[in-house]
Amino acid sequence: MKKLKYSVLSLLVFAMVACDKKNDNVIKPNVGSNFPQILNLADEGDGEIEDEDKFSFKIELIDRVDPDGEELEGRIVPLKQTVRVHFEVTDHEGFSNLADFIKDAKAFYEIDDCTTSEDENIDLHLEFDKATGKGSVDFPAGVEEIEIEFETDPDLFDDKVLNADDRKLEIKLTSVDAKDEKVVVNTANKFEFEVLDDESIYGKYELDIDDADQFTKFKNLFGLINEDVKGLSADDVEEIEVEFEYGEFKAVVVLKETEEVDECGETETVNKEIEIEGGIEELDIKALEGAVEFADDIEQEDGSEKEFKYSGEFKIVGDKLELTLKGEYDDEETDGITLVLNK
Repeated sequence: MKKLKYSVLSLLVFAMVACDKKNDNVIKPNVGSNFPQILNLADEGDGEIEDEDKFSFKIELIDRVDPDGEELEGRIVPLKQTVRVHFEVTDHEGFSNLADFIKDAKAFYEIDDCTTSEDENIDLHLEFDKATGKGSVDFPAGVEEIEIEFETDPDLFDDKVLNADDRKLEIKLTSVDAKDEKVVVNTANKFEFEVLDDESIYGKYELDIDDADQFTKFKNLFGLINEDVKGLSADDVEEIEVEFEYGEFKAVVVLKETEEVDECGETETVNKEIEIEGGIEELDIKALEGAVEFADDIEQEDGSEKEFKYSGEFKIVGDKLELTLKGEYDDEETDGITLVLNK
């Protein structure tokens, strides 16, 4: 999911020019409690495989000047009163009627890592008209972020064809019933949801860890950026999964070694994992072969960051993905290495 870079330039300009002139020599910017709160879409987009049955978007308050003066970079200051936020689903492509895709909706917020408002039967009074795409929801006092989840028809787009046309929709905030709160919505930004075609490169793939040549190639490729991967033995590994998601590449090595973790008061035994992630910079998504590139930063011991990059090409043949990549990191690079992955 891509984080949204909100557009509040006009509001910032307003804050700079709306000044309190106490005398000819001192100008105090109109900030702090005089500056309105801003409700914003938390992300700029997301996407799910075509047979997925739900997606969601989030509405959040943006950071502002810390009234306590403790956080120099600012922090989210929750509202003191509940307000009503209006939104609209627009510009859908690849289907005629919104009601054919969206079947239901709900709204909630996170109370803690284990509890949501839905668990506590707290109603945000979500209203959504599938005919018009317009909706509204309560944004409660004391809350930093809420989430609206749509239930979708998993069969509408699920086919065995590589689609050339887009299948997507957009969501934007339109207004807020603020009552006595100093709060506005950012109407300039939008959230775009895309249906991802699993006949393209999107989806999950598995590396055959019993294939010694492929296992060695995986280690040589990603051992460049991960010492744990470099030192792996096939006997250590339960499975290796590679996935292309919306805007992200992910490789997960599931180890045979286990550990106990606490999940909301319950202790579970799970396999340890090594994860490698990178943001997609280039990807041909409407073809059975094409270019791919992903990159990210790795934090160093001194707190600095260094970028890694993998680039190359892919080819889909039946249920197999041939992925040829060349890695670059810290003035080192790999040769072009081809992984053969199973869907």
